[in-house]
Amino acid sequence: MKNSSRNWLLTLFFTTFLFCCGALQAQEEVPDKVLLKELLPSLEAKYDVRFSYREQDLAGLEVTKPQPKITLQEVIDHLESQTVLNFEVLDERYIAITYSPAIIDYCGIIVDSQTGEPLQGATVQAADGLDYTVTNANGKFSFSGITEGTEFIIRFLGYRETLVKATAPGEDCSTIFLEPSIVALQEAIVVNYLTSGISKKHDGSTFINTARFGTLPGQIEPDVLQTVEALPGVESVNETVSNINIRGGTSDQNLVLFDGIKMYLTGHFFGLISAFNPNLTSEVLVTKNGSSARLSDGVSGTIEIFSKDELSGEFAGGVGINLVSADAFLQVPVSEKLELQVSGRRSINDFVNTPTYNNYFSRTFQDSEIAFSSDDENFEDSNFSYYDTSLKLLYDLNEAQKFRFSLMQVHNELGYTELNSSSEETRRSNLGQDNLALGGTWKADWSSSFSTEAITYLTHYRLEAMNHSVNVDQRLIQENEVLETGFKLKTTKTFTPYFQLFSGYQFSEVGVSNIENLNNPFFSSTIKNVIRNNAVYAEGNYSGETTFLRGGLRLNYISKFKEFLVEPRLSFNQELGRKVSFKTLAEVKSQTTSQIIDLQEDFLGVENRRWILADNETYPIIKSKQVSAGFDFKARGWYLDLEAYYKFVEGISTSNQGFQDQHEFIRTSGSYTAKGFEVLINKKTRALHTYLNYTFGKNDYTFEELTPSTFPNNFDIRHSVSLAANYSYRNFKFSAGGYLRSGKPYTRPVESDETRREGNNWVVNYTTPNAAVLPSFFRVDLSSSYKMEFENSGTLTIGLGIQNLLDRKNIINRYYRVNENSPQEAVEVNNTSLGFTPNASLRFSF
Repeated sequence: MKNSSRNWLLTLFFTTFLFCCGALQAQEEVPDKVLLKELLPSLEAKYDVRFSYREQDLAGLEVTKPQPKITLQEVIDHLESQTVLNFEVLDERYIAITYSPAIIDYCGIIVDSQTGEPLQGATVQAADGLDYTVTNANGKFSFSGITEGTEFIIRFLGYRETLVKATAPGEDCSTIFLEPSIVALQEAIVVNYLTSGISKKHDGSTFINTARFGTLPGQIEPDVLQTVEALPGVESVNETVSNINIRGGTSDQNLVLFDGIKMYLTGHFFGLISAFNPNLTSEVLVTKNGSSARLSDGVSGTIEIFSKDELSGEFAGGVGINLVSADAFLQVPVSEKLELQVSGRRSINDFVNTPTYNNYFSRTFQDSEIAFSSDDENFEDSNFSYYDTSLKLLYDLNEAQKFRFSLMQVHNELGYTELNSSSEETRRSNLGQDNLALGGTWKADWSSSFSTEAITYLTHYRLEAMNHSVNVDQRLIQENEVLETGFKLKTTKTFTPYFQLFSGYQFSEVGVSNIENLNNPFFSSTIKNVIRNNAVYAEGNYSGETTFLRGGLRLNYISKFKEFLVEPRLSFNQELGRKVSFKTLAEVKSQTTSQIIDLQEDFLGVENRRWILADNETYPIIKSKQVSAGFDFKARGWYLDLEAYYKFVEGISTSNQGFQDQHEFIRTSGSYTAKGFEVLINKKTRALHTYLNYTFGKNDYTFEELTPSTFPNNFDIRHSVSLAANYSYRNFKFSAGGYLRSGKPYTRPVESDETRREGNNWVVNYTTPNAAVLPSFFRVDLSSSYKMEFENSGTLTIGLGIQNLLDRKNIINRYYRVNENSPQEAVEVNNTSLGFTPNASLRFSF
């Protein structure tokens, strides 16, 4: 039955693919056009008339040929409908053709001719000086009620002045390319990196523009964190977006910011889906090394997510649904200076349990108390749901003073009841996970060369679990709560088009509490810690003809420990010719928050990681040092990115590494060293993007109090390779790709002596830690989408995607436990990845 269902879904997928291709082929059959000036003599002969006109009015004007058997008046109507010409019948023989410009609305998008990035702040002025405007953050401008053919002069600092003529609007605004007037190093090394909408920048970061995003294998929508996982050096050992491993680090070593606010919860379905709704997400910036001095935390990497930040002046919105959730988005211009953006998304399993939802549910809870209880107990009821909401207010006091307010809430909730068939014992359990983020921003341009940005924010995270045994009235409540407030001030001073100086001050206060209450027998524990951090920073940014250099210094003061932390940052890129450039990056970073696992069964075993603060004893401040160097090569649509790295991170604890072997209950601190290299080969044509991504990495722990003291890291993935192709033609997109990587390390029990006694308990008798490796992970994904445009009403987008097309049973984790029925034996427990998982989406935007 399962194979039949899968075959039916594959048939549907490829039938849709062929249908879309057929529709596109049909769209290509358009009537031939001819020059109007060449058509007129044949019309004069056919209808015995004469046309009079000015040569310049007809120059280069093309029309479609009229049908052969129509009247002269019908011919005139046909030609007038395609031109701005007026055909005046003077008498039975003579017809005068005059130019009659129309009154139109005109809009355009101004972009850099070399990078394709939009240019904000470009001036667009009519040649007669009467009309004037400035482009927004998306490079867009618009005029209403102007004469067709009006000439506009476009000016932007550092670019050549350009003259354009207003033309009748089509379905989209005109794209206008500006050429740089100075020979300066462009911000992006390569545009359409992996797929359209992704760019690699000279400072080493990766920029993602969600509005221009193409498609990646398996995605039906531009999931922010799934896209990050496709980048070189980024893995997810357990196949979740909330556990992203950047160059061998743990997920809590990633700094995730939403509009400058730190997020402590980033996923739905406990990690399988990104918590960031793509409807309000505009840009994403991913940094693995050489980060700006304005950034703290995130010793492994930083993911900055930005919502739309400029007034559009347009009412827009959309609704969408897929096999897991439904969402809506609305953009409302309240006035010329005020705009509201709001979005919401919620799971749909309250109404229907789809095969996709069931696969996600099984994958998420396979290693929790829900999975274990269903083995020998009658599973009565379960309910899981999630939602996220976003709101943003944009207010422009004037062109120089802008205010923004952002709000985001992410929520996951699980409830289930179970009844033991033999003892008739009833147990009710609930788990809730929530992150509320609030932030306000004030941007001010005090002059053409000096600006400031001030941000104040609050983020609140809470994880709560309740386990209630009804018959004996025993209730266990566990809570993990984080409250962070902060203030950031950034100044920008522009000295020349080549050099800028940034400086700033930041303050943050983070409070973390862990609570555990048991009513029978009574037990209560509350642990709360607070850390305050004051920081100042300064950095210079130079972008010359062939050189990019950014150097900065950050100074943190942790008042609780009376400790200063000095953190230098460096990003350097030097062009060695038209095709090759050399790069080197370095940074020193630190963080005081991390996630630990006390017991695997904490919080029902579903989300057993809890946030804690450093205490400089059991849990030191985590500090990192990283350096990398490499080359970029690009020519004729080919791009090669080669980068080698070395990273040293100290202050980690055994409890935040997820050990499930002999080190599970040992509490000690240590370090890890990760080194390797990343290779990306990218080939792009007008419609097709293909890429090959390979990463080699070696990652080892050092814990002086353990034996042996050095052994492979839990996230030591030696080899990882992905190959994908993304095809785009008009409104159709298709993507296919495969992903292959080494298995993660694990620890085996001693053969023929799998368990041993410790006092009255039996424990697994393990061999050398992480000496074995799981089988390789391999997955093939597909996705496609087709967009239908309706004149003056909106667009309808249909998306189809398949994860794990071959339904391969990949083992992503393996551990052992004592067999309860035969304690001399160990039971092997395997956690597997998602199986064959189709998904489909339908979205209407207006």
